Amino acid sequence: MIGKFIPYAILAVVMALALWRGAPYASLPFLAFMTSWYTIRIWLTDSTPLDVSEERDATRERPLAAAVGVGMIILPLFALATPMLDFAAYSATSAQFVLGGVCALAGLFVFFRSHADLGSFWSAHLELREGHALVTTGIYSRMRHPMYTAIFLITIAQALLLANWVAGPAGLVIFALLYVVRVGPEERMMAERFGAEWEGYASRTPRLLPRLRD
Repeated sequence: MIGKFIPYAILAVVMALALWRGAPYASLPFLAFMTSWYTIRIWLTDSTPLDVSEERDATRERPLAAAVGVGMIILPLFALATPMLDFAAYSATSAQFVLGGVCALAGLFVFFRSHADLGSFWSAHLELREGHALVTTGIYSRMRHPMYTAIFLITIAQALLLANWVAGPAGLVIFALLYVVRVGPEERMMAERFGAEWEGYASRTPRLLPRLRD
């Protein structure tokens, strides 16, 4: 339980360092945004151990998943707290920050709904659990992969809110690569496990953009 609070302490230290050194691209809204999506992930993730019944492409997928963490967490925190990436800082426009804020709010909403509706079947890796069920309700009735949609929105918000040519787009670039590697094997795994149920669901439900009509 205590470990869940360590990232909050790290974010508070980063915020203090960013303000102290007057980082030109230090964005308090961005750090609040990071805190929000961490809170959703850590508190809505079921910590009960579940047996993994099937896993795909671990040799490619797991290193890329770790790299996403570097792009979305490590590089932004270094950019804010230290001068290491100051060479890549630039002046952002007001419109850029407004658009980033809109993407951030949309991403957090979809992220929350994805976790809440998927429940204990969520996994950070490409795997199925024992007793895994196909979730087609809630936000999953509108799109097949709302978690990916959420992370795309979150990483776009990062690119817009964090005015740094290295740390800003890092999450989006690395996550896009992970998505390309993961989504095909994931959908094949679901089709093999759930058969006609998956095929019917996939035929009526878009992958990333929400279906607006019932």
